[in-house]
Amino acid sequence: MRNPPDLSGRSRLGGELLGSRKADGGDVRTYTVTVVEELSNALFALRWHDATLCNYEEQVWAPCFAPASGRCALSGEHISKGDPVYRPRIRGWFIPLNSDAVILASELIKASARV
Repeated sequence: MRNPPDLSGRSRLGGELLGSRKADGGDVRTYTVTVVEELSNALFALRWHDATLCNYEEQVWAPCFAPASGRCALSGEHISKGDPVYRPRIRGWFIPLNSDAVILASELIKASARV
């Protein structure tokens, strides 16, 4: 299996640029994240578009605790291990290509209030 993608990049919410980052190799990941809908049971449907990796129109994200430190895919904020976050839901044998992405719970809730 290949190395997981570096998901630091550009995020958008309703067309507003939220942040831009360069990875160590000069590679720039350009993806957009849009809140589609707040679902029941604390789940969210998000649109994730990355022209170089994957496109999910209504991907379900579920709450959990960050398994490791990293960056919020929505805001670029630092995430510490154990922080409340949302991640793409894995069901059965299907593992999404952006499965390593995390969004701080507080940032996703703020973003959904703007929708």
